[in-house]
Amino acid sequence: SCLKSCKQSKVQHKMGASASREKFRESVNALIEVDVSPDDAEFWDELWKIPSSSDEVFELITPEAARQLRDERFDNLATLFTQATAQLCQIVETPYNIYFDQALNCVRVLTRILPFLLERGDLSADEDELIEQLCWGTGSAAVEDEEEDDDADGNTSDGDSSIEREAKKKKKKKKSKKKKEREEEEQEPLALLVVHAAMHMMFLPQFTCDFYEEEVTDDKPSRKSKVKGDEEDPEDKDMRAEAGLGNTRICPNGVSLLPRPTSIVWAAGCGVTPDTAGYEGSTRKYDKNRIEVLRLLLSTCCDPLFSAADEYNPLSSRWLAIAVAADSPNASCLFYSLINTVMSYDPSGMSIPYSATLGPDNHIKLVELSLQVLICLLDCGLPGNPEAVVNDDNQAVVEFNEASRGGFNVFRTLLARIHTRRELTFIYKGFARLLKNVYESKGGYLPTNSKPIECYQELMVLLWKLLEENPLFMTHILTQMDVNEIVVPICFLMFQSRRDPSKIGLVHICTFILLKLSGERSFGVNLNKPFTIRLPCDIPLFTGSHADLVAITLHKLIVNGAYKLVPLYSCFITVICNLSPYWRSMSLVAAVKLVNLFELFSSPKFLYSSEHAHKHLALLLEVFNNVVQYQYTGNQHLVYALIRRKDSFGRLAALTLQKAIAQCEKAYGSEIKFAKNGGSLTHDPDTVTKSSTKKSKGKKKKKKTESMDSDDDSDSDNDSDKNGEESSEEEEEEETYQHNNDASYFIPTEKWMAELKATLPMETVTRLLQHLIPVVDELCSQKNGVVDEVEILEVLKDVTMVGLLPVPHAIVIRKYQPNQYTSLWFTAYMWGVIFLRSQAPPMFDGESIQLFQVSNTGDR
Repeated sequence: SCLKSCKQSKVQHKMGASASREKFRESVNALIEVDVSPDDAEFWDELWKIPSSSDEVFELITPEAARQLRDERFDNLATLFTQATAQLCQIVETPYNIYFDQALNCVRVLTRILPFLLERGDLSADEDELIEQLCWGTGSAAVEDEEEDDDADGNTSDGDSSIEREAKKKKKKKKSKKKKEREEEEQEPLALLVVHAAMHMMFLPQFTCDFYEEEVTDDKPSRKSKVKGDEEDPEDKDMRAEAGLGNTRICPNGVSLLPRPTSIVWAAGCGVTPDTAGYEGSTRKYDKNRIEVLRLLLSTCCDPLFSAADEYNPLSSRWLAIAVAADSPNASCLFYSLINTVMSYDPSGMSIPYSATLGPDNHIKLVELSLQVLICLLDCGLPGNPEAVVNDDNQAVVEFNEASRGGFNVFRTLLARIHTRRELTFIYKGFARLLKNVYESKGGYLPTNSKPIECYQELMVLLWKLLEENPLFMTHILTQMDVNEIVVPICFLMFQSRRDPSKIGLVHICTFILLKLSGERSFGVNLNKPFTIRLPCDIPLFTGSHADLVAITLHKLIVNGAYKLVPLYSCFITVICNLSPYWRSMSLVAAVKLVNLFELFSSPKFLYSSEHAHKHLALLLEVFNNVVQYQYTGNQHLVYALIRRKDSFGRLAALTLQKAIAQCEKAYGSEIKFAKNGGSLTHDPDTVTKSSTKKSKGKKKKKKTESMDSDDDSDSDNDSDKNGEESSEEEEEEETYQHNNDASYFIPTEKWMAELKATLPMETVTRLLQHLIPVVDELCSQKNGVVDEVEILEVLKDVTMVGLLPVPHAIVIRKYQPNQYTSLWFTAYMWGVIFLRSQAPPMFDGESIQLFQVSNTGDR
């Protein structure tokens, strides 16, 4: 009988859900087909009370339906937007749980329709005056009119027919007082109301957080209110001084940056600790509602998607400006909730085998959405001021004049102000734990207890924001933490994404992070830690350090990466160049790979592909010089690799203009003759590709054979035939790439030759070879040409180069320099990731997006 009743209840529930779905469909069709009066209380009340899930709302309000509603029934859309916003404002003021389901319906509908309103917003080329008036003009007065209509109808309708009528009956006196206040003040626009309502709903009692009592500010703040106001640790103070941030300033009055009350912050970590928050860990029972409200906030801030990339201004979005303003409700609590939710998440779960296959988890959805909303809020306005400012009670504040200036972003200020070792360690350990998951979750054929995360691209964006915004974060992770914990997953992601067109942006941001870190001496020193992890990819096996891992990964991206990575070649080699002065012991594999790169970049096909192609060679020579001059002891593998490829360096050193022209003509054949006869130097890509391929077919085999021989020899020295075959394949792919994609070239000139000779620092390597080649030749002659590699390495280890090399040059470190173009790239990349990751349900439709180009798999 119990089983029978259970089955009956399930059938009834299914029938009820089907009826609700059909009723919601009819209401949506009615809004599209006919004009519905704002005074039709029966229709609107029924619409808001229809039980519907987020998936149903997104499915039934299709992009076509939303645009049709906007373009043909704008009055219906205006009423829908106005009433939904009014009800959210009301639920914020009177948070009764009997109306939470109705509030969720409003949240879902607003989440669905807002992006289609912003398609015609002020950042779009197709700006619509009606939408401007609705969101920012007097159209917002409809919220007040809505409430007045509800008061008038409240006596004749059902007592619980809507949130407004029920609440006004219970709070009549309070409402009349607030009504008078509103009449005295200027009416707030709907855009501001909906953003503020979403910010309030993030911390609505029994909806997204537990009950709490408002903290009363007095002359003696409570213990909770002093979470960030405790005396600063002396070591934290010293760390700030070393970073050049100076002493803490006192400002008697200012905008508080404390999360108040601390008990509503979703998870402990930064800003609050478990003992001050009043709970341990986090409050996951509200995850579903938090996900819904976060989606709404994300949809209110999506107008950058509809701005042309060349016209986008990070200060131009009024929606984002409201969300990040100093008076934004619960901004501090939201910032700490988002960052703590992300950084406290442990994908290993319960440490139970196969636990990753147990089914969907709402909390991972909350983590991913929290990360997306956080990086979105950090990507507008002006950078935050990291200088510590406190009031008389030693509580963090921001001065009023700073908070009121245009472009102020409270979230960027809070990020820049994170300054304690405990908080910085908490954040870094969160990054290390989450990023480690990208290879640990793939480390075997059987499912593991580690649930794979998909938000690693968003994590990279947040990591970049921290490196850029917080001056203490980089210092802390390089001096107090093991930075290799994030270097390994970064290299793994780059290696795995090198051929995936959809992951080119990921390779870019990983490259920028490595370039940023490599500008610090501590980073290069830390990479000398031995690398012992076995990654689940086909990276060549080697015995060495994390510096070897970085070099081998970047080599693979050059010789076996997608064509769109070509602009990053200079960045790849710059990273290796920045590390080279501190590289104590280079592995044989890494040494061979670097010398192979030198041969590749000095080949005629590459060297004469453009006027500035030789700059890659200059950077590689600087790598060799740095290692030889500053880390000669312990780097016999590189020295031996240089000796074995001595001919490559000799040819480059002996290069003359006549030889250069002859090599260029041999490499490009008919194109050079065409140019000599007065033709254009730049031809149609298809023509050049075809002719270059035909001309090079005969020579390709010979060049491949040389590369294969040298690689096979090198890798056989490492007792790895597999590595030799893999390296040969890499060179073959690189040759194919060069022949098929070079569409222009230039004819060497005297000016170019003079620049080449002046740019390439050949002296150190030349002197090294002049001294060591006779030593190796003598050893070979003594052994009748049969010499074990180990013997040669031992001889090279004992040879001293003191007094034989030039005076050591100054170490040059090239640091990342931000500019408006890279900032725009980060914005486009971030929103591209959010767009791709917001497809279940599909929050944004790619048809009207202008910030980047959207193409489906078929187009690709």
